[in-house]
Amino acid sequence: MKRDDLKEQGLNETQINFVMSQNGKDINALNEKITSLTNERDGLQSQIADRDNQLNDLKKSVKDNDALKDQIKQLQEDNKTATQKYQDQLASQSKNFKIEGALRDAKAKNIKTVLPLIDTDKVSVNKDGSLTGLSEQIDAVKKDNSYLFDAEQPKPNISLSNEFNNGNDGNSGSDDIVNNIAQRMQEAKD
Repeated sequence: MKRDDLKEQGLNETQINFVMSQNGKDINALNEKITSLTNERDGLQSQIADRDNQLNDLKKSVKDNDALKDQIKQLQEDNKTATQKYQDQLASQSKNFKIEGALRDAKAKNIKTVLPLIDTDKVSVNKDGSLTGLSEQIDAVKKDNSYLFDAEQPKPNISLSNEFNNGNDGNSGSDDIVNNIAQRMQEAKD
């Protein structure tokens, strides 16, 4: 989706910004899912390859029963450790995606610039997917470094009218001005 296409459809700048923002949220959510699924696939393929190698090594060393039991126990522990490491990596990646999304929602101009100012260790992901401990940090960063965020500027209040105030009490109408001009022009002729 391009801004020019939306302009051609007759949308104004505010409408275009809203549509692009909503579209960006959808795209970021889909990219997050794609990245997560790709990493999950790659991790699982790596685990399968590691386990295949372990089984091949196990087949080659089937000589001693006690040694085999020890080797199986070691492989089980290694697999548990690898699985836990992989789950931790996925959880960390999901947390980072959620933090970046929250910074986008807070209208950070450049997420990579704001992210180092956030202590991600103090942020936790709840079971419902919400973040705890981030909003306070974002507010503090906004307070100290407001230039890193798009400010919501109030729209100017402009009122237009037919009345002209010549500095008097405001009750004089445009007829007084016309009369003053006519009087000056008359005096200039005399």
